[in-house]
Amino acid sequence: MSISLILCPFIAVIVSAALYTVALPDLGWWLAAFVAWTPLLVVLPNLRKRSAFFAGWALGTLSHLGIFPWISHTAQTMSNFSPAAGAVILVLFALLHGLAWGVTALGIRTLSEGKQGIGYVVTTAAIVSAVEFVNPQLFPWHLGNVFWRVPILMQGVEITGIAGATFVAVAFGAALAAILKRGGGAVRGAVFAVAILVVWVAYGVVRFDQVEKEVSQAPTARLALVQPDVTAADRLEKGFEAKVHVIEMEIATTRSGDLEGVEAIIWPEGAFVTTFPTNLQGQAIVSQRVAMTLLRHIRGALRTFDKPLILGSVTKPDAETVHNSAIMISPKGSIERQYHKRRLLAFGEYMPFSDLFPGLKGLVPRVTDMTPGSHAEVFELGPAKAMMSICYEAIHPEFTRQAALSGGGNMILNLTNDGWFGDYGAPGQHLMVQAPRAVELRTSLVRVTQTGITAVISPSGKIIVETGIHEKRTVTVDVPLKEPKSFYLSFGPVFAWLCVLAVATMIVFRTLMFIKRRRVLDV
Repeated sequence: MSISLILCPFIAVIVSAALYTVALPDLGWWLAAFVAWTPLLVVLPNLRKRSAFFAGWALGTLSHLGIFPWISHTAQTMSNFSPAAGAVILVLFALLHGLAWGVTALGIRTLSEGKQGIGYVVTTAAIVSAVEFVNPQLFPWHLGNVFWRVPILMQGVEITGIAGATFVAVAFGAALAAILKRGGGAVRGAVFAVAILVVWVAYGVVRFDQVEKEVSQAPTARLALVQPDVTAADRLEKGFEAKVHVIEMEIATTRSGDLEGVEAIIWPEGAFVTTFPTNLQGQAIVSQRVAMTLLRHIRGALRTFDKPLILGSVTKPDAETVHNSAIMISPKGSIERQYHKRRLLAFGEYMPFSDLFPGLKGLVPRVTDMTPGSHAEVFELGPAKAMMSICYEAIHPEFTRQAALSGGGNMILNLTNDGWFGDYGAPGQHLMVQAPRAVELRTSLVRVTQTGITAVISPSGKIIVETGIHEKRTVTVDVPLKEPKSFYLSFGPVFAWLCVLAVATMIVFRTLMFIKRRRVLDV
């Protein structure tokens, strides 16, 4: 009995989905990524094309259900949805995002037909990498992200971007599938896949050592990263005293740290728990009183600390404009710099299509109507020149690359609040998809969060600092300063576009061959 009959499509989908799920945080069994596609690839040639699409869709749906259960939690805590409604939202999210996996499976089934050995391996890996790259995801992630805790496997992304890591993993899985199917050229395909992996690892070993030596000789800036553990429940508490209590928690957590020689104190996104009083026009009088009282508390603490402070807050420069902002306050209490978040989170900071259909605004509780900022900002913190980003922005490789190309920075500073997403899955996954920015651009990533995970990633990809979930702590860390410089910075996602071009070429070729055969049959 052949392996294809034993490993039926139903079991193959479940096993592949399970492998995908355990590869990502919180479990983080990254070795599973090398074989995540293998079970489905074994049975795919035996399926009709329509069945291949549905098998891929099922794989994508089950994987998203396993990876993103926190979507339901977020809907409940942020927007007061019932558990049943939260579950429905999760299922719809998984079904929608699973469609791209159906397209991937259909593409592999169609374009790899008749291919063996190296051709099959390359085609499969290129399709997965290409679809990952062009797929419009709410929370963008790639299979290659799972290697974020293994710096040696991340070094190549300075050339290929994260698509290269995906390609290497899928190529290995495709070669293993070919061997299990006992297809022609399977040995050649396996040798090719192993050779790619060996080159990838060898490059990683060499480059990790080189970059670590560069980092050891680089200047540093001492920063105090404050994780106050202000939870979603704390933020939802209403009333003046509750807001003062949050600020006092942040100040007390800051005092608990070692501030000797620190260039700046960093608080996370949303640390200022009401609209920041930079411009109070159009705000209610009670809001003015609360905001000014909170700011007086902060200014009093800063006189004691004698350090500048960066914090996250909502700002409202006029009656019509609301920003998610990072604000730099001097030791004397003056507002030095502001950065307004430019890449907003759908269904959190704005409602999609609300410009076309204004009735959507305010339809879902706590889904705001924010205005994106217009330009990048660099905050100077002694020798550090911090390229600012807020939360979701650092997920996006091209967004961060463009910020780096604007010039002047020697580290990335990201303020985040993951408190809405719960304690499981989301905090680790959010860090997982941000961490590659350090290697892609060869500059440090400093990430400061409300409830965890606060972290510093070296330009080599090494994790310098990592806090726990709900750890109330101020971390004092010497951050290596290195101006971004890499092939990826200069040329962007060339490798991913090559995968897209290769797949598009294969589609055109297959289409032309189909048309030619039809004409012959018609004659």
